[in-house]
Amino acid sequence: MVESTVTCFEGPRKITLRKMNLRPAEDQVLVKIHQASICGSDKLYYSGEIPEDVKARLPLCPWGHEGGGTVVEVGSKVREFSEGDRVMSFSNGTYSEYCLFTVPYGCLPAPEGVDMETASLGEPLSCAVYAAALATRHMQLGDVVAVVGQGFAGQVIQQGLKKGGADKVIVLDLVDEKLELAKRLGADVAINPTEEDPLDVVMDLTDGRGVDLVVEASGSGEGLNTASKIVRHNGTIAIYSHYMRSFLVDMYRWHEDCLQILNTCLMHRTREEMAVDVREAFRLVEKGLFNIKPLINRRYRLSEIGEAFERELSDRCSVKTVIVP
Repeated sequence: MVESTVTCFEGPRKITLRKMNLRPAEDQVLVKIHQASICGSDKLYYSGEIPEDVKARLPLCPWGHEGGGTVVEVGSKVREFSEGDRVMSFSNGTYSEYCLFTVPYGCLPAPEGVDMETASLGEPLSCAVYAAALATRHMQLGDVVAVVGQGFAGQVIQQGLKKGGADKVIVLDLVDEKLELAKRLGADVAINPTEEDPLDVVMDLTDGRGVDLVVEASGSGEGLNTASKIVRHNGTIAIYSHYMRSFLVDMYRWHEDCLQILNTCLMHRTREEMAVDVREAFRLVEKGLFNIKPLINRRYRLSEIGEAFERELSDRCSVKTVIVP
């Protein structure tokens, strides 16, 4: 058993640090957290966009689901892990010094040859790589593709589409700094919808046809409707985002233009399928197909987590913010 500082989400713009005693149950491992990171869904919770089923479970304590670390104690029935093993989180509680994970799917082994900083991004990185790999199966060599939203996932996905054979990758975001980063990482065209009409730009670039495939990674209704406008007849919209609230979508266009709608959500597959797909995603990461380090652009101590979330709301330039115990 250890005493750990853990983060609790109490409600909109209210998080607290508490001390908890953690002891692994027979089917759990106790992990010393190396690094956690802030998910887009956590930012939405913090700002007040909380689904009703989550509201019913408040406070969330401990909180956070992206991260990784080293096993320091194992439950009596655990055979999959030993003390000293490195793991990636696929469960809750990572905004903490220590965390309990239920075996086998609360955490997965960190791949050999991957540094701990990258392994600690296991959940968001594997989700984004899986989405990129799945989307490439629905495009052809030489296609013109777009990615709406250039947060962490969007930046990973646009790299994957380029490596997967796209002739031209168009990225869209409301923040110029994210667009500039995307161009440095391989995007061909960057569009800020507050400065120019995405539909006009895309039609000019594609001779009035539209993009063959568009991945929606902004998490907003506006982003999905922009994706619906710029995709060609019979094109594909790949949905990566986790939307927190309902909004209107142009279903008439989806129907009349016979658009193909692809759900790329890794974490909502079965736990068994998820584990297999995570291994495949990290096989691609280990090949060096993705440039990940430039995406980590903010770091905070666990004691500064409130400040970190406030900055996430006030300054949209963050791509991936990490929290270090």
